Formats: sequence, C-alpha cells, structure tokens
Amino acid sequence: MKVHLHRSNIMFCYYSSLLIIASLFVPLSQSLTCPLVLKTNAQVERRLLNEGFHRDLETAVYLSSPEDLQSCLVLVKEVLPPGAYFDPSQLRFLKPFGGPDFYIPQMINVETPEHFSPRILAYFYVLPKPLNHGRWMVNVTVPVHFRYHRARSGTSHPLEVGVRLQHPAILLQCEDVGGDVCTPLAQLEPCPPSGYNQCEWLPVHTFSTSEAVMAVIPVGNTDLLDVVLLTTTCVTAGATLLILVTLKKKKIS
Repeated sequence: MKVHLHRSNIMFCYYSSLLIIASLFVPLSQSLTCPLVLKTNAQVERRLLNEGFHRDLETAVYLSSPEDLQSCLVLVKEVLPPGAYFDPSQLRFLKPFGGPDFYIPQMINVETPEHFSPRILAYFYVLPKPLNHGRWMVNVTVPVHFRYHRARSGTSHPLEVGVRLQHPAILLQCEDVGGDVCTPLAQLEPCPPSGYNQCEWLPVHTFSTSEAVMAVIPVGNTDLLDVVLLTTTCVTAGATLLILVTLKKKKIS
C-alpha cells in the first residue's frame, strides 16, 4: 500500500511538472507565430541637449526589418524616474510645430519636488522614415525637465545627484504586415482614450550601443541653513527699512 501511494505521488509530481513546463512555453510559441517580431530589431540611441534643469531629450530609433514598415506606427514608451517629468502643456503647444503625438495618463504637477513625485509614464507615436533597404528611422526630440531634490548635509553627502533616464521600449502597430498570423502580443496599461485600437501593439527586440543618459542635478546644502536664514532676514529688514524711509520722505515733502 505504501509503495502504491509513493508511486502515485511520483506520477502526480511528474505530470504537474509537464503542465508547468508546457504553460511556460505557451507565450513563446505564440510569439514565434509573428514573423514581424522575429525579424525586426530596434536600436535606440539617445542624448540630452542643453544644460540645467530644463533640457531636450533626443531619441533616435533605427529599425531593421525585411518587412515594409510603411504602414506601421512606432510607439516609444517612456518611463521617467521621480526626478524627471514631461510637461503635457508644453508638448501640446509643440505639436503644431512638428512635435510628436503623445499620451500621458497621469496628472503632472510641475512644482512637486523629487521626493514627493511618482514615476512618469508617457507614450509617443511616430511614423518611421525609410533610410535604405530594410532600414527605417524614428527621431523624437521632446523637452524634459528635472525636479529639485531634497537638500542634505554637504559634509557627509555629495551636493550632486544623478537622474538616469533609461532607454524606452519600442512597439509597433501595423496594418498590412504579417496578415492574420501577426496578432497583437502586448496591451498597453493604461489604454489610451483614443480607442481600443490603440491598446494592442507588437513589442520588438530593442537594444542600444550606449549607456542610458544621465543628468547631474545640484542639491541644496543644509549646512548653510543658518547663513541663508540670517542673510534673508537682514536683506528683508533692510528692504523694509528702506521702503519706510522713502515713504516718510515723500510724506514730508
């Protein structure tokens, strides 16, 4: 009886393992049914332009594919850390002047410091431009802004902090490539409000030959707090005294 139970447990574990392995290979087998995903690569290169807290983020995407991507729309999916943000109002202003279509699902408070801010998710939609046979290019240049960081002691911490902008994910949405075989493999969350047809996309293999770009942001020094308070108080008192003296002279005259 014990031998029979032991053998049953072994068989149960064996079949359970087979089911787990089969479930792991289901997504892979589905992705292998999409030739566009298998044959397309996206090389991402980017750089930060200008200096200071308000800069331009330039992203160049080079697509390599034997398929004709003329009917495709490229989605550049950005995730910014709490120390950086895109300004939706500024992006809307730039659209008539050649700025990209975009969707940012969050409310952006441009005044919030880094330690009170969440990560920012942003979608940018761009049409690819042909370079040569099998090569396509997408270029997105948008303003990016960096937040103030919490002040700290300059005797124990450096007075600079790095804000790293990771490379974006690249996805495609095509009309005439792959036919019925190339079904959508990824769904955006949250979905853009423009319609359900903007929710499903094809992720492509993305790589880069360069590191993620990083901005170095200055941080306030709390060791100078007493000096700053004393200077501010003296300047305020002096300005107030000057105003009172000026008003008194005008009243006498």
